[in-house]
Amino acid sequence: MCHIALYMTRDIIDCLITKGKIPLVAPINVTAVMINQTTANITWLYPIDSNNDEDLSLLGGYIKGFYVIVFAPNSLQPPIVHRNYEGTIGKVYSDIVGNLTPGTTYHAQVKAFTKKGDGKPSTAYIFTPPKEDFRKF
Repeated sequence: MCHIALYMTRDIIDCLITKGKIPLVAPINVTAVMINQTTANITWLYPIDSNNDEDLSLLGGYIKGFYVIVFAPNSLQPPIVHRNYEGTIGKVYSDIVGNLTPGTTYHAQVKAFTKKGDGKPSTAYIFTPPKEDFRKF
């Protein structure tokens, strides 16, 4: 059984990694920047620093990666779900999502996952790909 102490020790860190739980903190600052009419770059920050002993108890274990979920709530389109393994905790992450329909409103959410399961989803970032090509040639 793992116990969380005010000051983390190597034993507690090992316990979090081996007996982990789901992440207790949702990603923040989710944004979408359109690359073209059908492709967006989704970015986010995971606010926990694995090098900070006070933050380790909130990690819930070793973060294996993130799910990036993009969906159109007013459409019959299935959600787009990517598993992303890039980056370092405490840094900005990104994922390219394609096959978007111009003029359709989408919600982008991100959630971290450990071997025990998924954490809380981020607040949805709402965006609409433009109908006209916005790139300058």
